Amino acid sequence: MNFGALLAKRALIGRDDELAALRTLHEPGGPLVAVVHGVAGSGKSALIRAFAAEHEHATIVDGRAIEPTPAGFEQAAGRHPRLLVIDTFERLRLLDDWLRHTYFPSLPADTRVVIAARDAPGAVWRATFGEYLRVIPLGPLAPADAAAVLEGVGLDPQQAVEVNRFVRGHPLSLQLAASAVKEHPDAVIPTVTQELAALYLDGLDPETRAALDRACVLRRVTRSLLPDGFDRLATLPFVELTPEGLVIHDTVREAVSALLKATDPVRHREHRAAAWRQIRHELPDGGWASIADMIALVEEPLVREAFFPSAVQHYAVETARPSDRDAILKIVARHHPGPTTALLSDWWDAVPDAFRVARAPRGTVVAFAVLCDLRRIPQGLFLRDPVCQAWRAHLRAHPVPKGQRVLAARVALAHGTGSAPSPCFSALLRDVERERLEGVVRRVYAVSGGAELDEQLEPLGYLPIDGGATVCDLGAESVAGWLSELAARDLPVRKTALDPEARELTLDGRTVALTKLECAVLRYLQERQGQVVPRAALLHDVWGYEWAGGANAVDVAICGLRRKLGEHAKRLETVRGVGFRMVPL
Repeated sequence: MNFGALLAKRALIGRDDELAALRTLHEPGGPLVAVVHGVAGSGKSALIRAFAAEHEHATIVDGRAIEPTPAGFEQAAGRHPRLLVIDTFERLRLLDDWLRHTYFPSLPADTRVVIAARDAPGAVWRATFGEYLRVIPLGPLAPADAAAVLEGVGLDPQQAVEVNRFVRGHPLSLQLAASAVKEHPDAVIPTVTQELAALYLDGLDPETRAALDRACVLRRVTRSLLPDGFDRLATLPFVELTPEGLVIHDTVREAVSALLKATDPVRHREHRAAAWRQIRHELPDGGWASIADMIALVEEPLVREAFFPSAVQHYAVETARPSDRDAILKIVARHHPGPTTALLSDWWDAVPDAFRVARAPRGTVVAFAVLCDLRRIPQGLFLRDPVCQAWRAHLRAHPVPKGQRVLAARVALAHGTGSAPSPCFSALLRDVERERLEGVVRRVYAVSGGAELDEQLEPLGYLPIDGGATVCDLGAESVAGWLSELAARDLPVRKTALDPEARELTLDGRTVALTKLECAVLRYLQERQGQVVPRAALLHDVWGYEWAGGANAVDVAICGLRRKLGEHAKRLETVRGVGFRMVPL
């Protein structure tokens, strides 16, 4: 039984006051939103889920298990929940603005919202909800309550007192300490949770410890990702079974990962490589869950921070209002006086809804960004803005398939720091990352932000192009493929690649030999990934003008390719009555 289940079973020992505070949501004149916050392992999930269990119509949304987009959230929560309970809210910070300004205001008047997060809500939350917001901090358990928890898992009263002298009421530490003492009665209990984890882990049998080492690089554990260790890990006290699979408590997982990386970096890298191969195999059919799994393997901090922000949101990010025009142009004039100010004024007149602003709690615009679909930029603006012309020239030289979006990020500036990193600037950049999740984004064009910013963005795939611009091409698989490339940079993995000279296809680490014709057909289809290729086009361009045979020659070649692709055969689709389409391998 994990600690969350233990607390629920024992009626949330020591949390009576906090539970009573949550119940005020249903009192006349009570709050509309309650935020429970506390450090990792403090029992937030157990508390809010116990409160939800008191209500027949509660809807629980776990931030770890959903795509952080409006569509993903609405699918999980529904449009009109009566009691909405959101766990692990720190994973949904990309939705902060949308939740406060769009989703929550759309809920019925009798709906109440309960949130569990690591940090207290930022100033923008207090400004938005005012007296309708209840903040409930979750601290350590009182000594008597901590003793009751410890005795409930099998320690005698003397052991319980001794353990809590060091643990000081931290719920996860209590559980780890109790498990460690039961395995090592003479052990000296350290005071730090990570050290407690190490003490407990030292008592695991070799097979379970090996499974835990392999799992420490994963966001979640499924049977496909860890087939021979799933059942072993499911019995551990710091592992929770969720609809997505097993989730190891962050504190323990991070301690195991850090220890393995420091003591055996080669094995740590091998575990990441094995995980990459399996997750890559499950993309793109795995949806958001597999994308999030891949993000967990990326070691570039900017990527993790972009998709799973760790900082509390102190700035409201929203679409600019008509009254924001002057404030935005003042920021531009402060950092780029002259022609750029006039150009941004033209942008405002042409596409005002492309402007996003970051506001301080009192409503002042402290930063802004311009982001829109490239095809929405009017022709006249393209002609006036040199950067737009650079984007267009690059796009004409390197076109993208139909149906894939191309975003244009014209500028992002903060009042105090310009394009240099700052909290409000970071809030805007996260908004750009959220846009990547909306639809199939193939490419993002931007403006060179100077040597310092360009150097920071280069590891993310942004490359300079002529005209003072930069571009990030996500590839045919959009976000999924881009993240896979980033995660694989330092790993010993062989990516999918076609070698026309050797007539070989590298796929999932194995090499597949192709005939000359199979290689030509595959290359032709890969160059047109995502597009429907008619049979006539294949016959004309691959077989040649002189081909006098029947059309079934195409079917024979396709059949041979599918056989060699094995479990990836479904990537080569038949479009009935037309031809074929290649989905990225």
